[in-house]
Amino acid sequence: MIGQLLYWITTGLLIPVVALLLVFLLRALALVGSSVATALERRRYGEQIDAVLKRKAPAEADFAALSLPKSAPLAGTIAELAALGGVPVHARRILSELEIHHDRSVSTARILSRTGPMLGLMGTLIPLGPALMGLAEGDLASLAENMLVAFATTVIGLLIGAIGFSVQQSRQRWAAQDMARAEFIASVAAEEKD
Repeated sequence: MIGQLLYWITTGLLIPVVALLLVFLLRALALVGSSVATALERRRYGEQIDAVLKRKAPAEADFAALSLPKSAPLAGTIAELAALGGVPVHARRILSELEIHHDRSVSTARILSRTGPMLGLMGTLIPLGPALMGLAEGDLASLAENMLVAFATTVIGLLIGAIGFSVQQSRQRWAAQDMARAEFIASVAAEEKD
């Protein structure tokens, strides 16, 4: 009786797991698109920022002259830090806000990289019960159908995890780069005030 109840519960989870896998796959593909757009945008304005930051005398750095796109999280941070004039308490707040923004941008990729393979594993294991029952009853069509679902969900789950992991690595690298740039600008602003 308990075994039958568990069997019904697990087989009932197959449709929600497959639906979630499809939703996560669409979200992963959208994440790839937005990450490619962000990478191209960062390449355009990254060289401009680095040219300003590599000036030998920090006082020569003209951060106000940078023409960064409004969508760049670093744009608002640079504007705030340059206008701040080196107040350390406010600079820490601004840097913390940038860090929180980047943590939010990484969180979706982190969730996909972890839950995609878990859902794929669930989608693999759930159809194995009916597949084994089909094998025991000699129903090879049921066995083949359930094994097809099992393997397809595994592949989709691993694909979601791979996309999530790749995007997570890229966004963490961008976050570290932005934080390093923003901290340098904050220290330059503090020196200018002194």
